[in-house]
Amino acid sequence: MNKKVKCLAVVGALFLNLIFGVVFGRVYADSNSMTISPPNQSIILVPGEKYTNSLNIFNANDSTRDLKYEISVGSFSQKNDNGKDDYGTVDLVSESSYNQIMDWITFNKTSGTVSPNKSDDVVYTIDVPEDAPAGGQYATIVVTDVTTSSASEGGNINIDQSFQFASIIYAEVAGETREEGLIKENAIPSFLLSGPLQATSMVRNNGNVHTEAKYTLQVWPLFSDEEICTNEENPETSLVLPETERYHAQTCELPMVGIFKAKQTVQIFGEVSVVERTVIMCPVWLLFIIIFVIIMLIIWIFAKTKRKKNSRAAHQDSEE
Repeated sequence: MNKKVKCLAVVGALFLNLIFGVVFGRVYADSNSMTISPPNQSIILVPGEKYTNSLNIFNANDSTRDLKYEISVGSFSQKNDNGKDDYGTVDLVSESSYNQIMDWITFNKTSGTVSPNKSDDVVYTIDVPEDAPAGGQYATIVVTDVTTSSASEGGNINIDQSFQFASIIYAEVAGETREEGLIKENAIPSFLLSGPLQATSMVRNNGNVHTEAKYTLQVWPLFSDEEICTNEENPETSLVLPETERYHAQTCELPMVGIFKAKQTVQIFGEVSVVERTVIMCPVWLLFIIIFVIIMLIIWIFAKTKRKKNSRAAHQDSEE
């Protein structure tokens, strides 16, 4: 069975797990199954050399059931056809030049058994080819719980309990790297009927290494320097893999009515984009009131003009 078929076999259960792992920097484990550590690893690789590390598998089962597991290698990338996913949709099937590392990884064992409340270490080795391309390489070490247990009181029905978890490898192969970024969108709306204010952006990594894009949002009342929202000291970040795009949105809760100043700064590699806007917050009910007042004012002015015109006509008739 080739690697792509294996990835397809595990993609269903692993998909949600990896989404949370990327966003929160950890991989969630079922409380009755296992945990793995580290959940992600950032490493530097040198062409022609080997890198060795280990993965710890812990059986968190409170019962007396032993845990049986298998180890495999999976792909890891981000989809480009769904750029407006806040978290960058994870692709576990597609392979590219940035997933060659899958062929470089071997294990000291591909299966094992762990007793309750015990752990087991799996050693993996990355044998980097002499001609390995410089830049980013990404993969997942997939751990599958293949334990089979009886779910019936009489023990006549066996149910396969299959949980899958992954440790994500963010590797950079030493050599000539390219750090090129493009900010395709940096937008703040000028008029809102309801909150919150949402500032959006789209960045593209044109380089061959992954990076973190940074985002700051500052909002003030129009006639004040006291900030309503700011993350200038602690910018939001998002991981952007090579040759992928990343959509990001950050929000600020505004008062129900008002005029505000907003500033968003987006950075990727050496590229910086700053956008400043005057933002009007006007809820629908207030908009209706304003429209009603304007209409009534127009009617009043029209009626007043008509009365003056009639008065002048009457005065001219009386003089005649």
